Amino acid sequence: TRTSKKIIKFNGCYHGHADSFLVQAGSGVATLGLPDSPGVPEGATASTLVAKYNDLESVEALLKTGGVAAVILEPVVGNSGFIPPVQGFLQGLRELCDKYEALLVFDEVMTGFRIAYGGAQSYFGVTPDVTTMGKVIGGGLPVGAYGGRKDIMEMVAPAGPMYQAGTLSGNPLAMMAGIKTLELLKRPGSYEHLEKITSKLINGLLEAGKAAGHDVCGGSISGMFGFFF
Repeated sequence: TRTSKKIIKFNGCYHGHADSFLVQAGSGVATLGLPDSPGVPEGATASTLVAKYNDLESVEALLKTGGVAAVILEPVVGNSGFIPPVQGFLQGLRELCDKYEALLVFDEVMTGFRIAYGGAQSYFGVTPDVTTMGKVIGGGLPVGAYGGRKDIMEMVAPAGPMYQAGTLSGNPLAMMAGIKTLELLKRPGSYEHLEKITSKLINGLLEAGKAAGHDVCGGSISGMFGFFF
């Protein structure tokens, strides 16, 4: 994996404003790695491949090309609506990544602590190699974090050669807000209450939409929801 250069992402998944991730789907993009945002040079996305979410065959087809370092995805897609994984998809990704020696990365910026205290990996019972998290661990304030297997994290400076730094790293205000948020979420009944009120909200919206004659569908998992019309 250390000498591999390519990454696989999924159509509709957003992973922050990093050049190599600003790629969507489409045959030209998937084949040529064309950037989807003006100002991003083609070279920045040349090693980015795009697969179809919930389609293991599309993932394996790209893995077979060789040289894939990692597969990254939102375990439940939130940035293009609420799209949960079909049965066996996440476990299938875990098995494919093991087979082709690629890292599996869960972007839990939206799912982390929202669908379960242990995130999507806890909810679905699939452990990635690396996890990324965002504002929820700062109580909504600007913060980001990542973690993973010990051998991977030992590559990060000062233990290893990969440089990492940030102006807001360990910001006291964000950390205090995050600690309080996680404390509240850990209280008994928190996720049961979240499930109850979220279900009530999404079901009410779907019923109102259908009553008004709209072709609407949607769903939720704990505190995460979405709908399409």
